[in-house]
Amino acid sequence: MKKSSNKRFKITMLVLTALMICFAFVHSMMPASVSSLESSLFFDFIYGIMKDLGIGAELTEHIIRKAAHFSEYCAIGFLSTGCAYAFCKTRPSKYTVQVLFTGLATAVCDETIQIFTPGRAGLITDVLIDFSGVLTGFAVALIYFWIYRKIRKI
Repeated sequence: MKKSSNKRFKITMLVLTALMICFAFVHSMMPASVSSLESSLFFDFIYGIMKDLGIGAELTEHIIRKAAHFSEYCAIGFLSTGCAYAFCKTRPSKYTVQVLFTGLATAVCDETIQIFTPGRAGLITDVLIDFSGVLTGFAVALIYFWIYRKIRKI
């Protein structure tokens, strides 16, 4: 049984993780007016779907923005764990510290970028939301890879 993945999978996971981090940073560099417009468009889209489905939830743009933070970082946590899996299929959890540190450092850098972006603010609460997303993505990925290994008998 091979303990790590092939070079191609390792590079793919590293590139996808880096691209997701870049995606988060690019959105943090958007001035408030651009970010707000993007959030409004997404809000209108989601609200329209919910309305069509007859869901009368109290949805606000603020909730959409915070859900976006969580989702971005959930993906970063999942992809970072995928990198850990690529290097150790049998026990990706041995890279827990590295995965969680990467997620936390990314969240802190992300919010720091926003301090210097017109109309934006770096918030501790957003770092906590981001890191919660990383933890969730990490947990989901570990469960996913555990099930995958059981099914594939790795």
